[in-house]
Amino acid sequence: MVAVLADGGEAAPVEALGGSTAWWDSDGTVSERAAGVKGACGCGWRASGTHPVVWGDVQATEGEDARTGPFADWEYHVTTVEGLVPRDVEQMLAALQDRITELARTQPLTALRAVARLQDTAPAVAVGVVRAAREAMVTWEAVGAALGCTRQAAHERFAHHITD
Repeated sequence: MVAVLADGGEAAPVEALGGSTAWWDSDGTVSERAAGVKGACGCGWRASGTHPVVWGDVQATEGEDARTGPFADWEYHVTTVEGLVPRDVEQMLAALQDRITELARTQPLTALRAVARLQDTAPAVAVGVVRAAREAMVTWEAVGAALGCTRQAAHERFAHHITD
């Protein structure tokens, strides 16, 4: 996230604080005071919208817990551009793993049936997702990287399901 000044420009690094670019260091004590904050990425991307600074409340300013504000802008960017798994999906996967692990202790056959359903479902979901990625012009190299394999392995596994 970057600090935005009243004129709409980005705040310069705060030299008195070792070149800090954290928005909260643009608090007016040793630098110009930030009027807002916007999502930003090390790749150079900047969000189009600016959000107000709520001094003394990092959560309200960044919106990480509420999934709003500059954090939501940044998360959308990295999810779209870098392919990061959204937090809600990570949480669902973790919850599913925890639940199946819990079932394994008390109802092992039920846990095994749940695992079998996952094993049956995952390949069909993967084909649909790879098809959508290829329709969106995602390269086989990027598909392989996202799946944790080589371009060639991804192509061999999925190309016969997809018409390019």
